[in-house]
Amino acid sequence: MYKVFLVDDEIVIRENIRNSFPWEGNGGGEFSLVGEAPDGEIALQMMQDVKPDILITDIRMPFMDGMQLCEAVSHTMPWVQIVILSGYDDFAYAQQAISLGVKEYLLKPVSAQELLEVLERIAGRIREERRLQADILRIKRQFASSSAFLREKLLGEVLAGVRGAENAKNLLERARALNLSLLANRYLVILACPGGGEEGRTLAQNALYRLADGSGDAVHACEVSGGFALIVMGDTDEDLEERAYGFAQAALYEVERATGKNARMCIGEAVTDIADLPRSLRAAQMVRRAMDVSPDPEKRRIVGARDMGTLSPAEPAINLDVSPLSERLQYANRGDVEKILGEYIASMGSAAIHSVMMVNFLYVEILRAASRIVRESGGEPREVIDGRMWEQNLFGDALQPEEIIPLAREVLEKAIAFRDEQSSTRYNAVINKARAYLAREYQNSGVTLNDVSSHVCMSNSHFCTIFSQEMGVTFTEYLTNLRMSKAKELLRTTQMRSSDVAYAVGYNDPHYFSYLFKKHTGVTPRDYRKEAQGT
Repeated sequence: MYKVFLVDDEIVIRENIRNSFPWEGNGGGEFSLVGEAPDGEIALQMMQDVKPDILITDIRMPFMDGMQLCEAVSHTMPWVQIVILSGYDDFAYAQQAISLGVKEYLLKPVSAQELLEVLERIAGRIREERRLQADILRIKRQFASSSAFLREKLLGEVLAGVRGAENAKNLLERARALNLSLLANRYLVILACPGGGEEGRTLAQNALYRLADGSGDAVHACEVSGGFALIVMGDTDEDLEERAYGFAQAALYEVERATGKNARMCIGEAVTDIADLPRSLRAAQMVRRAMDVSPDPEKRRIVGARDMGTLSPAEPAINLDVSPLSERLQYANRGDVEKILGEYIASMGSAAIHSVMMVNFLYVEILRAASRIVRESGGEPREVIDGRMWEQNLFGDALQPEEIIPLAREVLEKAIAFRDEQSSTRYNAVINKARAYLAREYQNSGVTLNDVSSHVCMSNSHFCTIFSQEMGVTFTEYLTNLRMSKAKELLRTTQMRSSDVAYAVGYNDPHYFSYLFKKHTGVTPRDYRKEAQGT
C-alpha cells in the first residue's frame, strides 16, 4: 500500500481528487489517501507525522507554497516521491521542480485516469528502488573512491577519540581536504541498529548513508561495532534535539522500509566539543543496552539518553568530574550490577577487598552513585534507599568486607530498579498535558502538531516520537480519532446537520469530514445517525 498526501488551497480540487480517484476503500487497490492540507505549512507538520510515500501538491498556495514545501520535504523526507499539480503552465516552475527531484508534473484539470497513470509509474519506481537497493550499494562500494574510504576512516577516528589540540587541528584539516564539514557548536551520536542480519545491515547502510548525504552536512554516517554511528551537528541544544529526533524518525522509517525488520535508533547525549563525541557514542551504546532489556522493546524504537531518565533536563551533558563508577552505573541494568561491582573492586587493587577502610570507602562511593541515579530519575534518595543503608559510612562503625559487598549490591539494585520504574512512566505528564490540550482545542481547525509540542515545551520531532511510542498511534491519528469520537457522540445525541457537526469537531470542509468519517467507521454520517438513533 502506497500512502498519498494531497496539498491544494482549492477545496474543489481536493474534493474532486478525493472523490473521483479509486483510493483504498473507495474501489481502489494500492493507493491510500492518508491526509490533505490547504497549504504547505500545515502539510509539512502533518506529513512528518503520517510519513507518506507520495506527495501531490499545488504550486501557488498561501503561507508556504508548493516549491518551498518540495524543498523542505526533499531535505527531511527524501524518500517521498513528489507530483506537482498546477494550473500554471510555467516552464520556470517546471525547471525549479526538476531541480528539487520532482519527476512528475501535471496541469489542472487532471482526470482520475491521468493521476492513476502517474501514481502507477511512481509505484513502479518505488518497487524498483527497493529491489535494487542492495545491488546499488554493492556497486557503490566496489567503485567507491579513495575519498569515501578516507572519510569513513576519519569519522571512525573521531569516534575513537581525538586527544590534544594539535591532533584535533590536524584532523579538522584532513576533514576540510575531504570536503567534510565537522565544525559545529553542538554534537551528538545516534547509534542506528538495524535488524535482518547481514543483508539487513547492507540495506540499512544504503538507506542511512543516502539520508546523511542529503542532510546538507548536518549529519555524517559511518560503521561502528553494533551498527552505524550518525554524527549529528547543530548550533544550539534546541536545534540539535530537533535535528536528532527528526533524523532518527526518518532513518527508522527508511531502514525498516528497506529491511522489512524492526530497527532501533539510540540517541546519545549532547556534547560541545568534537573531542567528546566518544562519550556521546558510549551513551548511545548504553541506551541500546537498556533497550535490550526493556519489558517492551518493540514499543520504543527511538530512545534518547534523556528519555531513559539518565540525564537531568538542566544538564546538556554528564559532568566530567563524576567518578567512573557513577558514569558506568547510569546506563546499567540490574543484571550488570554484579559485574560492575566486581570490576570496580578489582580496579582498586588486589589488597582492597581485604581492607576494611577501602571497602567502606567503596560503599560511600556507591551511595553517591545510587543517590545520583535516584535524583536524576525524579526521586529522593533517602525515600528510595532504606534508612539502614545510610548508617554505614567512613565515620560510623565500619562493617567487614563480607558484610559491605552484599549491602552495596542491594543499594545499587534498588536505585536502578527505581530508575527503570520511573523511565517507563517518564512522559506520562507530557502525554497527559498534550491530551488535555487536545481535549480543549480539538474544535479548532487550525490546531497543529507545532501548537501541542510548544504547549508541552518539546521540539516537534521529539514530541512526535514520544507521543507515537507512548500512545501507539501517531499524533494525527489520535487527533482524528478524537474528532471522530466527538462527531459520533453529536450524531447520536443531537439533530445537528452533518456540516454543523463537521465544524463543531474541527473540520472546515464538510465533504472532507464525510470522507474521513466513512473511512473511519465504514458508513456515512447520515447512515451512522440512522443506525444509532433507530430512525
